[in-house]
Amino acid sequence: MNPKIAIYGTGQYALEAVRIIVDKGWEIVAAYNRAGAKVGRDLGDLAGLAAPLGIIVEDCDTADYSASGANIAIHSVGDRLDYNWPAYERLTGAGINIICHGGESNFPWGSRPELADKLDSMARNAGVTFTGTGIWDSSRIWSGLIAAGTASQLEGLVHRTLTNGEAAGLELLQVCGGTFTPEEFAQRNEGLLAGIYKTVPHQVLWALGLEVIEVVEEREPVFDDKPVFSHALGRDIEPGICLGTRITTRVTTREGINALSINELRVLRPGETEHMVWEVLGRPATKIRVDRTDSLHSSSACMVNRIPDVLQAEPGIQVISKLGPIRPQCIAGVNKNG
Repeated sequence: MNPKIAIYGTGQYALEAVRIIVDKGWEIVAAYNRAGAKVGRDLGDLAGLAAPLGIIVEDCDTADYSASGANIAIHSVGDRLDYNWPAYERLTGAGINIICHGGESNFPWGSRPELADKLDSMARNAGVTFTGTGIWDSSRIWSGLIAAGTASQLEGLVHRTLTNGEAAGLELLQVCGGTFTPEEFAQRNEGLLAGIYKTVPHQVLWALGLEVIEVVEEREPVFDDKPVFSHALGRDIEPGICLGTRITTRVTTREGINALSINELRVLRPGETEHMVWEVLGRPATKIRVDRTDSLHSSSACMVNRIPDVLQAEPGIQVISKLGPIRPQCIAGVNKNG
């Protein structure tokens, strides 16, 4: 069965996915958003396409999901499983598979195990698949697994990343702690990126067959001693004002093969570029680096490229590390009942 795609949430990532899907000639059958100015508009107009798509954005709280004919939805609303839960219930209740861009969705058992069990059961009972993906798919999860796969003796892993915290504008920058004073960062630290990035090294070690026994995460603000220009603000961020967040995660396994992950999400200094590095401790010592130039497009492309895998997967939560490396897609012969 060829994909019949619903778009849940019409922010930047979703609209970029729409442009990719239309360029491939795939079928979008419905779009949903919370009440507001976007409801009632044509999805093609929102995405800046040359012509309307004839898909009118519906209010997500009142829409009839069963009437859409969709067999898969791209969901890109929030990072937290509990925040997204009403959407998960609506989509699974209509028998619609889900690809979610939320940060906690890529490895739900590493972020909210109690909700992961509930979501897995709900998806299985509905006969649909739930998968979290985005740019992490290739640059964080699969690059780590590929790097580890070169080792004859694996002693540990180190993961270092630098992400442009303002790539999606001022709202994302503030989620990363940018523009905060030290006092504001301390007050809001727990509500920002807590618990999201620790799932990356956790999933990689878990996918390697290791038993994770402890995951410890620390978050701290990043400053500079000289002004740094912010494109989102259109001005410099002065010394003493936060550029973003550094997240350090230490993952311990029963086998003694551990991981250290240091992730910075912040305003980039002049000459810096987004990148992800995995370093293998062991034999042979190996390092893989992924440089990114357009994280918005890459994240959306990963969601679109996972559509065949999710349609073919067994019901329940299927994490990307179990679906195989991501591939570019020209869909042909995709089959899944439902």
